[in-house]
Amino acid sequence: MDWLHPTYGWALLLVMLVAGLFGWAAWKRRQARDQFGHRGLVAQLATAVQPRRRLVRAALVVVGAALLVVSLAGPRFGTSVREVEREGIDLMIALDVSASMQAEDVAPNRLERAKGEIKKLIGELSGDRVGLILFAGDAFIQCPLTTDYDAVRLFLDVAEPSLIPTPGTDFEIAFETALSAFGPTPAASDAERTPPDSGPRSQALLYISDGENHRGSIDYITRAARDRDIAVFSAGVGDQAGARIPIYENGQRTGFLRDRNGQIVNTRLEEDVLTRLAQNGAYFRIARTTSALIDMTASIERLEKTSLGAEEFEDYEERFQWPLALALLVLTVEVLIGARRP
Repeated sequence: MDWLHPTYGWALLLVMLVAGLFGWAAWKRRQARDQFGHRGLVAQLATAVQPRRRLVRAALVVVGAALLVVSLAGPRFGTSVREVEREGIDLMIALDVSASMQAEDVAPNRLERAKGEIKKLIGELSGDRVGLILFAGDAFIQCPLTTDYDAVRLFLDVAEPSLIPTPGTDFEIAFETALSAFGPTPAASDAERTPPDSGPRSQALLYISDGENHRGSIDYITRAARDRDIAVFSAGVGDQAGARIPIYENGQRTGFLRDRNGQIVNTRLEEDVLTRLAQNGAYFRIARTTSALIDMTASIERLEKTSLGAEEFEDYEERFQWPLALALLVLTVEVLIGARRP
């Protein structure tokens, strides 16, 4: 047995208060009767008054109020199997974990800020399958497509530059990895066997990067995405003014990244590359104090939703009708019973 609104159980204290008021009223009537005269004589004179009827009516009111509270709490027992149709899209998130994402021009740094914004975005999704790709000079699937958003968050927590030692930011290899995560394009023969109401799933790819030191052909990515009908979104994290890349050892900052000539590297947000990537999607900016990534949910809603299958689950049956019906019956009987003899 379960309760839909267990907090309403506190209302039982009001029922006890009602019972106490009835008891107090009966005590006051007894006092008034004793002051009026002898108890036996008063009983002979007031033959129309029936104390037992008053007691029965009071008991019915208390029982009816208690049943109303039980009904408000929403008792649920007995289970039924329900089928829920899930609709959504497949969204792969390609997160840049290159060394430049350690820059601290946004707090606490670009990578941590990006992970926080991704978690906010995932929190707004419902029914969509989400996967995670980590990339730098190389790429791999950190989390396959899933509706378990908590699992995606766990994989996000462990994302760091040390997972991909290859330097650079290769957008093309991240795109190829996303294609493998989405799966092969359905063949024409498969499409013929597919029911007309269950077309191929809508697919979207979100790049989150600072766009610096990029590799791969942007034109190839946009062309291939258009051929596969994949909506490509991008989010730029960082500041165009640039920042240095700190180096940490054992949790302590030991200096800043330097180039081959010994000069400190200054990394900047390259928005041109990211806006080119999002030619058939949209570009979002994650700045120092603001972020537009959460607006991506509106863009996702505009994509065509496809069926991701049906899920069966057991749920409790609502049984609030029973105590409610009993409460109405008891209160109706209370009204019909008179306090005085006709």
